Amino acid sequence: MGEQTVFLAENKPRILEIYAKRKEKSPYIREQIEKVLENCSDNVALAMKYLYGAMPLSDMINYHAEAFLDFAVQGVRLWEEKEAVRAIPEDIFLNYVLFHRVNDEEVIPCRSFFYDKIKDRVKGLCGKEEILELNYWCAEEVTYHAGDERTLPAMTVYNRGYGRCGEESAFMVNVLRSAGIPARQVYVPRWSHCDDNHAWVEVWCDGTWYFTGACEPLPILNQGWFIHASSRAMMVHSRIFDAKVPEGEVIGKEGMVTMLNELKRYAAAKEITVCVQDSSCAPIKDACVYFEVINYSEYVPIAEGITDEQGRHRLSTGLGSLHIFVKKEGGADGRSLGEGWIDVRNEDTCTIVLREDFLEMEEKAEEWAVRDMIAPVDMPVNTDMPAKEQTEEGNRRLKEAADKLRYKRENWENTERTNFLQREKDTVKWRKALVEVLSEKDQTDCRAEVLEEHLEYGLKLAEKDSLPKEIFVPYVLNPRVAHEVLTKYRKEILDTFSCQEKENLKKNPREIWRVITKRVKARSEEERDTIVTTPAACLKFGVGSRMSQEVLFVAMARTLGIPARLNPNDFSMEFMKDGVFVPVIEAAEKTCRLTLTAGEVQNWKYFQNWSIARLTGGVYTSLDLTNVTWEMGRIVLKLEKGDYRILTSNRLPNGNVFVYERKLGLKSKEEKSIELKLRHADLADMLESIDIPDFELHTREGEDVAASVLTEGGKHIFMFLEEGREPTEHILNEMLEQKEEFAIYADRIYFAVRTEEALNDSLISRVLEIFPAIRVLYDDFTHNVNMLGRRLYVDHEKLPMIFVTDGRLNGIYAASGYNVGTGEMLLRIM
Repeated sequence: MGEQTVFLAENKPRILEIYAKRKEKSPYIREQIEKVLENCSDNVALAMKYLYGAMPLSDMINYHAEAFLDFAVQGVRLWEEKEAVRAIPEDIFLNYVLFHRVNDEEVIPCRSFFYDKIKDRVKGLCGKEEILELNYWCAEEVTYHAGDERTLPAMTVYNRGYGRCGEESAFMVNVLRSAGIPARQVYVPRWSHCDDNHAWVEVWCDGTWYFTGACEPLPILNQGWFIHASSRAMMVHSRIFDAKVPEGEVIGKEGMVTMLNELKRYAAAKEITVCVQDSSCAPIKDACVYFEVINYSEYVPIAEGITDEQGRHRLSTGLGSLHIFVKKEGGADGRSLGEGWIDVRNEDTCTIVLREDFLEMEEKAEEWAVRDMIAPVDMPVNTDMPAKEQTEEGNRRLKEAADKLRYKRENWENTERTNFLQREKDTVKWRKALVEVLSEKDQTDCRAEVLEEHLEYGLKLAEKDSLPKEIFVPYVLNPRVAHEVLTKYRKEILDTFSCQEKENLKKNPREIWRVITKRVKARSEEERDTIVTTPAACLKFGVGSRMSQEVLFVAMARTLGIPARLNPNDFSMEFMKDGVFVPVIEAAEKTCRLTLTAGEVQNWKYFQNWSIARLTGGVYTSLDLTNVTWEMGRIVLKLEKGDYRILTSNRLPNGNVFVYERKLGLKSKEEKSIELKLRHADLADMLESIDIPDFELHTREGEDVAASVLTEGGKHIFMFLEEGREPTEHILNEMLEQKEEFAIYADRIYFAVRTEEALNDSLISRVLEIFPAIRVLYDDFTHNVNMLGRRLYVDHEKLPMIFVTDGRLNGIYAASGYNVGTGEMLLRIM
């Protein structure tokens, strides 16, 4: 291939250096990796050395070297066979074609498998055409489905045919990389205008990065349903595992992973400067700065950084509001804190003063602080649109993809799960109990051999101990602790300790944690925070993050027959003693009582309009109280001593958030009571002005009517109704309860239904009888409902979908699903 095309010539010295350092620091990988490398070509061996030099430490410990061979072999194969791949800059090739990891998913070989599936499909195609075609293939194989935070590997997502957006994008990135197309996952860590986040895919083509929705193909690149939403983001980021970081704005580190700012590709951005100083106005160097938005009623970091010699840190961000929290370790009390707010629309500098008595001063105020979180306005920077013919052809292909995928999903099952359940009839009740304690997602990718090990050793405990089944199954037999990869670990743990040691550990469960902290060390600078070293590997090699160590504690306790868990509210380690769960670390005992009363608001919903966070390690971490219920207008929380922050939030239809914030401290055994307060908004604060793309509805006679015509002249209400369903019946009943008021506007109301049969519904027919001026139109509730929901920032999967226009194609308010008071809100707007 010539001197100029030597494989990775530019990076070879660096690769050999980082591999040698890794091997020296981690001697436990030498034997297995060197044995695999002996049978590799020079190019594949070099590719493997790069993977080992750049991967998280937990990958080296969790997986055998052969797990990475497929990634190296396929990467080299593409480079050797495709001129286009050889033309890719080396650093792009290494990180976005060769590298095995996309996010924090389990590593399962997949590249050669996907290549064999798609190579004929894209034969003769290149560049954008190849990328677009591969996205149509992805749409035939995978669609969206909500799930928990654990990220499934690409092969599992492919096999079952669905995943959340982070899994769809990780799947598609692997497919693209298998074809030699550089690809990466990008994220809005959290939206500013609504409660959620989103991930999609960027592809390297013609020397630059383009984007597309994962498994959501459109006829052109740089388009997706999220282009309007992403224009309202305060941050869009990508991640890179390599220590050699490309040019770009670094917005944070997650262990050994670097986060890069990609916002300018999607939204109007502006550089702001945070100036951190002490009370004498002297700049503070090396302070940690956290840039946060309100999402799910909690402050969530979207970027972070360290102040320079002048006490400054800069960030390019969107044109909305940010909460800025700063900490600095050191000083007489060990830590100084400070916070501030910035409205980026009007300000470009925020000065924050750090104080060692920050918490005392905040708590002394004993009042609710008022905060406003302003979301950026809808202002997309990507305005290219496909031609009408392209859109029609794309819709046809999407329908074909959906039909093919429907058959796949309906006929798929996890045979590993099925096989496990069908073995040994005398243990069938325990097999069923073990499977049922797993999550829906776990049941789609659990492996029979793993479950067999947990069952075998778990049943030995069941024979000896007399724990109730409701305790034994979830807290002893259960292999799941957090979001780690499910593996065998019970035999490894039992074989590690002598009989006497195991007896001592069982008598004193807190001794398990002492053993772990003595045997297992964290090397956080070589880890990805969200990747857990599996219990057996953590114990065997003596390396694991704090989270890995905590998972190991629960695994060891359960293996010894001690009921154990990570507390569902604050994730602290606990074991059962005398029938109740107690903390492993005695200082974490929950001796405090905080009583919260509902006040005038009766529909408090955790992570919707309120949350509480505890200051841990200098940052606030939210508790998870989603399963805590209010009784008689109050809840009583058992908490550790410490400093807390309560937020209540009112998310307005225009995306802005009105916030109340209150800080409090709890001493050991202290009791406090606080009444929650929610800020209210005027109508003017709630309305939006959103350009709606034109769309068509149909009359009873089959004639098309354009929305541009329907929305001319003043305000109009559109309701997409689902007959016979309670959410739809709720708004219709609200209309009947206020029939005199709604009668005034009946000629400005449009009902959209799927078919004429919907008009036979007793409630719909009654409403139409009382309001004969309401106009009925028809729609199939596919494209229009999806497009309008995305465009108006409501959930298109929840009907009824209701929106108000004020003038031609101008949306000012929208709601979907079940909402008390929608009728009154519509009347206020009209």
